[in-house]
Amino acid sequence: MIADRRGGRLHDMAHPVDKGYIEGRPNVIVIGGGFGGVSCIRKLGRVDANIVLIDRQNHSLFQPLLYQVATGVLADSAIATPLRRIFDRRRDVTVLRGEVDRLDLDRRIVHVDDLEMPWDHLVVATGVENNYFGRDDWAEYAPGMKSLSQALKVRSRVLNAFEQAELARARGDHDEIPSWLTFVVIGAGATGVELSGAIKQLAVDRLASEFKNLDVARTRVVLVEGGDRVLASMSRKSSAAATRTLEAYGVEIRLGSMVTNITESGVQVGDEFIASRTPIWAAGVKATGLGAMITSGLGIDGGPGGRVPVNPDLTVGDRADIRVVGDLASSHNAKTDGPVPGVAQGAIQMGAYAGDAIARVLKGRPKRTKPFQYFDKGSLATIGRGKAVLDAGPVHLSGFIAWIVWAIVHITFLINFRSRISAMWSWAWAYVLQNGVNEIITGHDVETVGDGSITPATAGNASGTDHG
Repeated sequence: MIADRRGGRLHDMAHPVDKGYIEGRPNVIVIGGGFGGVSCIRKLGRVDANIVLIDRQNHSLFQPLLYQVATGVLADSAIATPLRRIFDRRRDVTVLRGEVDRLDLDRRIVHVDDLEMPWDHLVVATGVENNYFGRDDWAEYAPGMKSLSQALKVRSRVLNAFEQAELARARGDHDEIPSWLTFVVIGAGATGVELSGAIKQLAVDRLASEFKNLDVARTRVVLVEGGDRVLASMSRKSSAAATRTLEAYGVEIRLGSMVTNITESGVQVGDEFIASRTPIWAAGVKATGLGAMITSGLGIDGGPGGRVPVNPDLTVGDRADIRVVGDLASSHNAKTDGPVPGVAQGAIQMGAYAGDAIARVLKGRPKRTKPFQYFDKGSLATIGRGKAVLDAGPVHLSGFIAWIVWAIVHITFLINFRSRISAMWSWAWAYVLQNGVNEIITGHDVETVGDGSITPATAGNASGTDHG
């Protein structure tokens, strides 16, 4: 039975959650509608169960392309698909947009808004969120990019920076112009590398011709990395190729550098203060709050970044009814004797494994004895228009060929046909014709006062994240 906290049965309520809910069938609850959650439910296509998908957003997000929304290349609808559309033909799947308040692990109940929802099988795939390493106040000045709303905020701030530089020129405040035309990207993983190249190309290839009296081509992009190279998760060959390409664009790379403070006026990097009104955070992630609920509730130690350690079959502790997949899971890869990386293909494979395991249980088949094995299909990162790097086993590619592979892979993994067509059309305009970039700044994304500083009401709420 699924009931609200006022005692009413879910299917007896005035607005039933799902006409397909059947009393007496096992309940499978999936929290998080990202790669892992969606992949899991797709594997549950022929089981006799009530499947409930809970997410705080109403869409599934293709996070690897968030940076292209942030730089205006893609519209939000190109990388986000409504969850109800994904499962519109699945009468056994209920989609709920809501916030999970807590998990009652003893009674096997999910508390979400005004509902108490019991589970027979629980899959948690809520992903990760920005990690400011104890300095959450930095989020006000340096938003991250883990959700669509954050990417749109970054886009507005980036575009607004050019507008404020133009206003400073018109006012004669020439000393203010450099700080508006300086962008500091913190973290040189895939997101930081891709975003750095995209911002520089946005300024030089697209906006420079539109600002008649402002030398936008002088825009500085500073990429700050605490490690000894960019794209540390990829091969050294790809890392070196990415470095050469970024430097050819004019991106300033600071390796072995730690950010010690971020303020409204700039970023402190070691002994150097970089005056910048637009820092962007891409330096780290941590588990969502549900990770701590599970580990503390079961009395187990959390993994790196608060992730949930999982068994070889992705269950947690001694609980065969609870599985954690995707970035939230701290999983050991039996095939490579190393951790499963927090990438899209890992979440997809883990979700499929969990869904198949649950389906076998519900169908009365023997449980899977083979542990989860992550299959690395390769790593890709784009570094600007027509250039990318690729690692696939012993194969390492860079340049235009790697970009073609990158484009094909990303088009393939976009969830629906409409998204694929939209992305292809946008890339044709942006990369071939150097046009079609979305330069719209909406009022609710960023507002300015006086000298162009961001108002407190607009600057806050930079730490929200999508489930997945």
